[in-house]
Amino acid sequence: MLSKTIGLCAGLCLCIGGMCELPVVRAQETGAKVTSPPKVLQIDVENLKPGKFGSAHQKTEDAFVKASQSDKSAAHYLAMQSLSGPPRALFFFSYASFGDFEKQRNSNMASPTAAQLDSAYEADGELLTSMSTSIYTLRDDLMHETGVSIPSMRYMQIIRVHIRVGHQQEWEEYLKMLRANLDKTEPGRHIALYQSAYGWENGGVWLLITPMKSLSEVDDADANNAKFREAMGDANMKHYRELAAACVESSQRNLFAFNPQMSYVQDEWVSTDPFWKRK
Repeated sequence: MLSKTIGLCAGLCLCIGGMCELPVVRAQETGAKVTSPPKVLQIDVENLKPGKFGSAHQKTEDAFVKASQSDKSAAHYLAMQSLSGPPRALFFFSYASFGDFEKQRNSNMASPTAAQLDSAYEADGELLTSMSTSIYTLRDDLMHETGVSIPSMRYMQIIRVHIRVGHQQEWEEYLKMLRANLDKTEPGRHIALYQSAYGWENGGVWLLITPMKSLSEVDDADANNAKFREAMGDANMKHYRELAAACVESSQRNLFAFNPQMSYVQDEWVSTDPFWKRK
């Protein structure tokens, strides 16, 4: 599929700087391949009109999936729908580099399904209030993430943090303290950290992305708060909070559910887990 805009705990509660309950999932795999987070992540966002969030949108998205299936060079993508905030759909496209991003874009421009896609865009546009594309780069130098089996996951929590201009140094120190303390308390937790590279209002925007197998992992978040604070220690916890207060302009946390009917995923996902078999 072309970019939608052509051109996209079992947890911890950190009640500081507006960032609360940062859940991270334990590694509970079902035999599917564990993969590291992509170096370049394109996210297309479609904001929907009231009443157009359900089957109507799923129907228009089906046209994109069918077009992708008929063009073997089309990029695979993961679709998810919001469980919080305004009604919207997210589409994740993964790339190993910006060079790979360029190759896929060139392939899209030569797609034999152009007419089919034009019709799909027109029908889909009738349901939307707006759409946008943002591109993020993985910052595993600050928070290393070994990866999970995404096909076995069902949800994502995304925390979007806007950092004050000139305060990235405090933010990076904050992240390193977070990762170091997680390594001591629960090393099996997973958070992929991304920094905005391109997109609308992208300056100073960071994403902390947590895949989850079940929403019950959010229910478990509070149980680990005391353990985290104890491992951090009073003095470090005070500094940790001060860093957040100094560098975080704003933050927002939202939940999203994977939608296999709107996704175009690899064949191995379908063979590994029947959840991904489209009806």
